[in-house]
Amino acid sequence: MMERYFSVLLLVLPALAQDLPSAPHGCMDGSCYPATGNLLIGRAINLTTSSTCGLDGPEPYCIVSHLKDSEKCFICDSENPYDANYHRDSHRVENVIYPMDSTGELTWWQAVNGEENVSVRLNLEAEFHFTHLIMKFKTFRPAAMIIERSSDFGRTWRIYRYFAYNCTKTFPRVPAHSLRFIDEVICEERYSDIEPSTDGEVIYKVLDPAIHVKDPYSLDIQDLLRITNLRINFTKLHTLGDNLLDRRPDVLQKYYYALYELVVRGSCFCYGHASECAPVPGVTTRDSGMIHGRCVCKHNTVGLNCERCRDFYHDAPWRPAETDNAHTCRECNCNGHSNQCHFDMAVYLATGNVSGGVCNNCLHNTMGRNCESCKPFYYQDPEKDIRDPAACVPCDCDPVGSVEGGVCDSHTDLDLGMIGGQCRCKQNVRGQRCDYCKEGHYGLSLDDPLGCQPCNCDPRGITTLGVPCDQISGDCSCKRYVTGRYCNQCLPEYWGLSHDLAGCRPCNCDFGGATSSRCMMDSGQCDCRPHLIGRQCSEVQPAFFCASLDYYKYEAEAVMGRSPEDLTLPGSPRPQAETDCVQHLNNQLRRHRRHRHIAQQQRAALRRIRQLQQTPSVSSVHRERQPGQMVTWTGPGFARVKDGAGLEFAISNIPYAMEYDIMIRYEPESTEDWEALVSVTSVNLPISLRCGNMLPTEQLYTVPMPHNVRYIKMPKPFCFEPNNRYVVSIRFQRHAVSHRHLTAFILIDSLVLIPRYEELTGFQGDEGADERRRQEMESYMCLESFMTMPMPALAELCTSLICSISAIMHNGALGCQCDPQGSLSAECDRVGGQCRCKPNVIGRKCNQCAPGTYGFGPYGCTVCDCHSQGSVGHHCDPVTGQCMCRHGAIGRQCSECQPGQWGFPNCRQCQCNSHAESCDPESGACYDCRDNTAGQLCERCVDGYYGNPALGSGEHCRPCPCPGHPDSGHSNGASCEVDYASNQILCQCGQGYAGPRCDRCAPGYYGDPEHPGGSCRPCQCNGNIDPQDPESCDPRTGLCLKCLYNTDGDSCSECKLGYYGNALIQDCRRCTCVTAGTLPNSCTDGVCQCDKQTGQCPCKQNIIGHNCDQCATNHWNFGSDCGCEPCGCVQPNALSTHCNMFSGQCHCQPGFGGRQCNECEAFHWGDPRVQCEECNCHPLGSETSQCDRTTGACVCKDGASGQRCDECARGFTGNFPKCVPCHPCFQLWDDVVCQVRRDLTHFRDIIAMILEKGEVPGVSDKRILELEKKLAQAQELVRDGDREGTFNLISQTVDDLRAEIALTDGRLMGVIRDLNVTTDHNNDLKQNLTALEKELKDLNNTLHQLRRELENYLTAGLAEQFANVLKYYQRSLNSEQRCNASVYGPQSPVEQSQDTRNRTEALLKDKKDSLLRTATANNKSLSELEGKAHEINRKVHHLSNKVCGGHANGNVNGSCEESPCGGAGCRGSDGVLKCGGRGCNGTVGASVKALDNADEVHKNLTAVSEELQTMAKKLRDIATLTQTVKTQAKETLDKAQNKKDMFEKSNKMLKNFIQKIKDFLNEEGADPESIEKVAQQVLAISLPVNRTVIVNLVEQIKDSIVNLTNVEGVFNHTSEQLAKVNDLLKKAQDAKTQADGVSDNINKTKEALETSQNAIKKAEEEMSTALKNLKNIQNITAMVDDKLLNLDNNLTDVMMRLVNLSNGVDLLKNKTEQNREMAKEAKAQSDNATREAEGLQEELTNAETLYKQLKEKVDSAGGTGEGNVNQKAIEMKKEAEDLLKKATMGMETLKKLERKFNKNEQKMQQQRDELTDLEKNVTGIREYIRSKVLAYNNCQ
Repeated sequence: MMERYFSVLLLVLPALAQDLPSAPHGCMDGSCYPATGNLLIGRAINLTTSSTCGLDGPEPYCIVSHLKDSEKCFICDSENPYDANYHRDSHRVENVIYPMDSTGELTWWQAVNGEENVSVRLNLEAEFHFTHLIMKFKTFRPAAMIIERSSDFGRTWRIYRYFAYNCTKTFPRVPAHSLRFIDEVICEERYSDIEPSTDGEVIYKVLDPAIHVKDPYSLDIQDLLRITNLRINFTKLHTLGDNLLDRRPDVLQKYYYALYELVVRGSCFCYGHASECAPVPGVTTRDSGMIHGRCVCKHNTVGLNCERCRDFYHDAPWRPAETDNAHTCRECNCNGHSNQCHFDMAVYLATGNVSGGVCNNCLHNTMGRNCESCKPFYYQDPEKDIRDPAACVPCDCDPVGSVEGGVCDSHTDLDLGMIGGQCRCKQNVRGQRCDYCKEGHYGLSLDDPLGCQPCNCDPRGITTLGVPCDQISGDCSCKRYVTGRYCNQCLPEYWGLSHDLAGCRPCNCDFGGATSSRCMMDSGQCDCRPHLIGRQCSEVQPAFFCASLDYYKYEAEAVMGRSPEDLTLPGSPRPQAETDCVQHLNNQLRRHRRHRHIAQQQRAALRRIRQLQQTPSVSSVHRERQPGQMVTWTGPGFARVKDGAGLEFAISNIPYAMEYDIMIRYEPESTEDWEALVSVTSVNLPISLRCGNMLPTEQLYTVPMPHNVRYIKMPKPFCFEPNNRYVVSIRFQRHAVSHRHLTAFILIDSLVLIPRYEELTGFQGDEGADERRRQEMESYMCLESFMTMPMPALAELCTSLICSISAIMHNGALGCQCDPQGSLSAECDRVGGQCRCKPNVIGRKCNQCAPGTYGFGPYGCTVCDCHSQGSVGHHCDPVTGQCMCRHGAIGRQCSECQPGQWGFPNCRQCQCNSHAESCDPESGACYDCRDNTAGQLCERCVDGYYGNPALGSGEHCRPCPCPGHPDSGHSNGASCEVDYASNQILCQCGQGYAGPRCDRCAPGYYGDPEHPGGSCRPCQCNGNIDPQDPESCDPRTGLCLKCLYNTDGDSCSECKLGYYGNALIQDCRRCTCVTAGTLPNSCTDGVCQCDKQTGQCPCKQNIIGHNCDQCATNHWNFGSDCGCEPCGCVQPNALSTHCNMFSGQCHCQPGFGGRQCNECEAFHWGDPRVQCEECNCHPLGSETSQCDRTTGACVCKDGASGQRCDECARGFTGNFPKCVPCHPCFQLWDDVVCQVRRDLTHFRDIIAMILEKGEVPGVSDKRILELEKKLAQAQELVRDGDREGTFNLISQTVDDLRAEIALTDGRLMGVIRDLNVTTDHNNDLKQNLTALEKELKDLNNTLHQLRRELENYLTAGLAEQFANVLKYYQRSLNSEQRCNASVYGPQSPVEQSQDTRNRTEALLKDKKDSLLRTATANNKSLSELEGKAHEINRKVHHLSNKVCGGHANGNVNGSCEESPCGGAGCRGSDGVLKCGGRGCNGTVGASVKALDNADEVHKNLTAVSEELQTMAKKLRDIATLTQTVKTQAKETLDKAQNKKDMFEKSNKMLKNFIQKIKDFLNEEGADPESIEKVAQQVLAISLPVNRTVIVNLVEQIKDSIVNLTNVEGVFNHTSEQLAKVNDLLKKAQDAKTQADGVSDNINKTKEALETSQNAIKKAEEEMSTALKNLKNIQNITAMVDDKLLNLDNNLTDVMMRLVNLSNGVDLLKNKTEQNREMAKEAKAQSDNATREAEGLQEELTNAETLYKQLKEKVDSAGGTGEGNVNQKAIEMKKEAEDLLKKATMGMETLKKLERKFNKNEQKMQQQRDELTDLEKNVTGIREYIRSKVLAYNNCQ
């Protein structure tokens, strides 16, 4: 009984729970929650359906029931509402609201029979929250239905969910998977089964609990829950299938929709702003439990659903309430001036989401978002609060100077510069009432929209003190050098209006170079005279120059000389000396005739006097210019003037009428003082204004000429004028004497006219500038620098002043007119115009050869180089170069002997033994020897002949018999000689021949040389035999017999067996075949054969390699008899197809093993054809690490289980591996569970069998028997003819069958459903299993890693591990303390952050009013600023085009996409301001180009400097090397001196020895034996050389010493060149420094351009000037680039020449070494020198005398030794001749060395000249760069 009551209670409680609303939740800190309940209660009138049975009258319907139920059909009559007493058959839709009537009977709604498309709709009067739906059906649940919703009162519908028995078939386009997203629309099959046939439920929850919702208050979730209408569409009925066979109405009577109960659970929708709801107006229903639709709003909200804020509560946006934030609507703040407002989202965002309320209709003359400011024409009284109704008072502004009719500042805010009541003035007006002009403006006017006119004063030209202009008249206050109404013009002689203190800069036009002192106002360019350039006209145009003060000089050697008696000379000639020197000397000669010495002196003096008498009065003396010598003269030389004689100068090239000082340059020959008598005569009458007052009379000067000075100046100047001719006659005579002297001469250099510059413009006035220039000329000694030669370095200031003087005198600059043949370039020195001459060329224009040179041409002039002993002087013909030769000398240089002679200057006849007529002029070697002779003196036979062809021998040269003579065609010898001992001729055989007569072949040769035409040829053995071995090849056939180098064959052309390579180059190497891999038939005794060319060994099968030492790819088993076998690695188990060559082991993938990777690896399992997995058996739970190779199951220990033995076994509890046996009761429960599991397994098998066979096994056929029994009854009835009974029985049976079929079908559907669930569960288990396997594998890997780490730890020792534990524990404690400190406590970041947040919020609250006032002030100023911004934008746009080359129309982020050159405010992609650049036309772009050019110049100069430094280092190395060579040469000289002393000592000893022999032979008592013994010893003495040879050797030694001295001079000159190069480097560095100055100036230009961005007007006015300057800079840069290119080429040439110089020094060193060796040879020869050293003739005479005496004594002794003595004499003679030959050859060698040395000296001279040229070029470049730098600095 209790169980029954309990069951009823369980059924009733859910129904009550659905009907009764929940209690209201109330409001928490945030949102409110109204009560929820069934929305159908009280809304029966709003619940409709499209189909209800019995509305039009009673309708029958049936039910599907069991056969035992007798009543199966009923009546539906819904014409009247349901009534428990009267209308129980009414089944209207409102019956679903309550499932039972008052009597406890079930009620339901029922549709029309067989109608499938039926809908049930609920219409709500407001928005509601819909949570879930519950439907309980009386019949089958629908086979398909749809739940829809509408939130706009039925205008649009959206589907919640589809339900179907077969979703795929019914709704093919709707997904049927499980729900993945909370708002996903899917089809669900769970509630559409045919079972149960009644009381089936459908439950739908809007928010599925299985899907986590992050934000339940989000708009998407709220929209999902909000409904105004709900519709349920039933689209398909469940039937038993009989309707498909029979469509009669009575068949469809049991198929219809019938619903017991419908619950729509929800609450009123208030967005969290209400906790209860009230009835909607118009709704009068008040049923208990009814959920009403009108929210009782809180949080200052209103509306049916609290969907908006209350009036005047719009300071924050309306939002749905959230759990922790109610989003209460805030009241607007209108400061008491309004009671209306609205919300503005833009304002809200602008305030940082703080306030968005905007007040409407502000009163009391206020305005603004909060009515916080006064209206225009009103301002806030500073004494009253803004909330005061009288806070805003009217403005008081002057209408003439204020704008907008007198608007003033609405309040006072000093931070914004606002003062309450301050009027808004016009743009050019100021003052509190706007009643006077701003500074810089004048003329206050009502009609002027700006109020006042700008002064328009040029800011560059006005003073900074006081106002710019008068406020009434507008006149500007100008700076010192500025003029004009607007101060925008410079005064005359000033230019460059700028912000300087004075305003303008003086023109500073060069007083000589410019035609006037005025210049162009914009650029400062002066008006220059011809060929003068630069802004100030102070620079000279290229190829032009300024005349120096001594430019007008007249060389004395080029004018006409006058004798003392010439009447054209001024003054009278002095008489000669009274005593005639010639007569006096003749008398003295007769008086001292007996005194020979005195007579000789007097005769010489007499000859000298006669020569002097014949010397002309005036002669030219050309002086040569030696390198390094100071040049103290001008022109070629001097005029040598005799005492009393004179010179006459004709002058006709005066450029400017003025006074000139006359100066004479001279050089005395003695210490006597001279004097000059000067006469200046004007040929024509002067016509100029300056010189017109002078008469054409002679003006005389008498000027002393002291011997200790080099120039004199006339005491008074003389006025010269152009277009007139003048004659200056000068007599030169000794000072303070009365007679002329024949031997007195003086050297006159030139006559110079120096202008008196004091009378020129710029010097003659009393102004400060003229006085300053005169002082500078004197202070810097500008005039004195031109008096003497050489001229000292001229100061830069002097250069400028002299150029100015020259420009005045010549009306500009003069042309260089450099001779193109004699000059290096067309440019000349700036002052003086001296061109850069080629070597040995002189003259200002480089148009003549220097003295001592000739051949003026493209390469300059050539030195005459006249021989000092063969020529009369050093000068030669200037055209041909022919020197004046002495007697006996010929040749251009007078350095050659007459034909048939040699040895200049000591010419001797050629000695050629009568076999030639001519010889070498230097060595004496004979030319064209006849009679088959050869040698330097034709003293030997040519090769192939023998004999003695020397003169007097009586022999001739005969052909050598080797075996035939040379012309017979059978001669195999190169030469031959006579063996006097054997009286045989010995042949010197040619290559390949041997034997005394060269009649057989030498070893290594073969042939038949014995017969004519036969020859010996080399054996063709390819160099693989020993050519010295006679048996190496056959001498007849040439067959190779003894091959070397492991070669073989008839010609040794191939390698022998077991070797390979190229036998032709002796490269035969042993074969290196590996016997294990080589074919057995190719190897014998461990030695294998290979290819003789390549060395490739014959390999076994599948073996490769040059040596057969490895298996082929993918093969193994090296060393087997059959070769290598395939690896057979299984793919993809193996990493590759390759395996070990010896073991065959493949490289397996992880998890695979076996030789071929066809098995699983140890501790792995699985099918190797698919995958092998690691066992990962737990070491604590498994018996072994190896698992079952098929299943992977590990062998577990007791208490462990699982695939990997890592779980506690059944019957054990705890955390593995700590498994504890369970309580004994577990076994009892385990048995029960096991039994249940077995039953389930049995059921699964039965189901499978049913599905397979269609029958239930084990079930009896009772049912079938009953059917058969009934069938028999039916047959019996049929036979009986009882039709009515038969029909009833059949109908009943059919119904029963249908019910049975339906039940069976339901059971099958349930079974299928269970199978589907089981299948899904199985799939889930498979996925879980796969995931668990993966996790297990990862754990196993981790376990292995931990195991290894554990092993490492165990091996590391416990002490260390304990220490590590302590260390990490301490670290953990420290980390914990730091973590706690960072979270808790007053100093923690969290607490500090909280404190900072609180303070920030307080500050924001305090500053709220200030920020609001600031915003209001900004809004008021917006219009004014907008106008100003427009004007500024227009100006900036114009300026941007000028400066940057692009406009400034940037977007909000500053990127000017339409202007690649940028502009004002433009930024690049990196955020950096962008203005101009390369390729842009603005000022910045032009300056960038100039800066790039200057940087390039700087880089080039740096490279030049580095190259010059490198060159200097190399020259220093050369200097070190030359110093070393010099030291060695000095050591050689010392050794030679020591050897000389030794020679003299040896010579003295020889003399003593000879004297002793003489004394011995002169003794009367000498016996014959002693005499013979002495004679033999004397004859045994070697006489290696004769007198001539010794003399030659001594001369060679002397020449070598002289050469060594010259070497020292070369070394000194090299040092000088090194110093010049160092100076050149210094100059280049100075040029680099000046170029750096160019870079600095360009940087300054860039800074000035940046300043121009701020000075708009200044940039516009100076734009043209800047462009001109930049153009000049570009031209200068291009010219500098060209110069630098030339400099680079010159430097390359210099480097090459320095290399050649270094090679020349090396050759010189080698020559010194050769001299040392020759000195050693000379010493050896000198040690053997004998009596011949004193003179060949004398010693020969003594030898003959001794020989005669010796012969006489020998004859007296018996004459037995005569033959031997003769033979000895012959041998001595022959030896002497041999020594003579050697000495001659030595002389030739020394002469060759001397010639080479002279050539090297010439090369070094050329290199010195080239270095000089380079120095000049670099100097020119330096000067050019300097001039351009100065020009740029002066903005020219």
